[in-house]
Amino acid sequence: MKYSVDSVWVNNMSYTWIDTHAHLMSDGMYENFEDIKRNAHEHNVHKICIICGNLQQVERFIKTCEDDPMFDMALGVHPTSAKEVSQEEFQKMLEYVKHPQVKFIGEIGLDYYWDDSYKDIQKDYFIRQIEIANKYNLPISIHMRDSSDDVYEILKAYPVNRKGIAHCFTDGVVSAQRFIDLGYYIGVGGIVTFKNGENVQALIKELPFDKILSETDSPYLSPVPFRGKPNQPAYVSYVGKEIAKLKGISEEEALKQLESNYKTLLEAL
Repeated sequence: MKYSVDSVWVNNMSYTWIDTHAHLMSDGMYENFEDIKRNAHEHNVHKICIICGNLQQVERFIKTCEDDPMFDMALGVHPTSAKEVSQEEFQKMLEYVKHPQVKFIGEIGLDYYWDDSYKDIQKDYFIRQIEIANKYNLPISIHMRDSSDDVYEILKAYPVNRKGIAHCFTDGVVSAQRFIDLGYYIGVGGIVTFKNGENVQALIKELPFDKILSETDSPYLSPVPFRGKPNQPAYVSYVGKEIAKLKGISEEEALKQLESNYKTLLEAL
């Protein structure tokens, strides 16, 4: 079953939650895709951007999600995969970049947390994929871990025409404002519900709401009360409700603004 936007209005709400970052084509998620999709629908989630980091995931998306308006795709090589994805595979992935459901190049960026021994390779892939984003007039979805300064400097040196999302941002208000000043949105996920998520909660309180986007990063970083269990797009509703609470606004106001932010990003020239 393919859901239209109108078919997912529930509880008399005219707006629906959006998950701007989910790894639904990865092993362990793909096998349960129909159940995950159904649960998202039942939780008033009508739009999910699926991150595809290799050729297999892209082909899985085409097989399961093509022409389904519930799903957008981000296509790109994650920095921790920069040594694993061959140039041949990368080129085959790029054959899909003109597909109408491809809305982002991503997730791309830098990750120094797990292994910082190949920073130059990561930077090269990041810059090359920025150039691809500009060639095809697409925004980017950015991964940064222990690397925000280098990411920021690359984005200044190699400006992205359509900007994009600083995904799963945790670096604090001052750092977030730097990226907002460059034109980027700040992606917020399940950490905002954690007791030790004060830094992300501060982002919600301090940053302009028109620069915030909701996400899950499924299957990672499940929000409370699902912490420690696999995440899924349905749970973006818990993220959104926490955002509404921290902003001191109604749930429907949060729904409306988060949906508007995503549409504005995708419509920006």
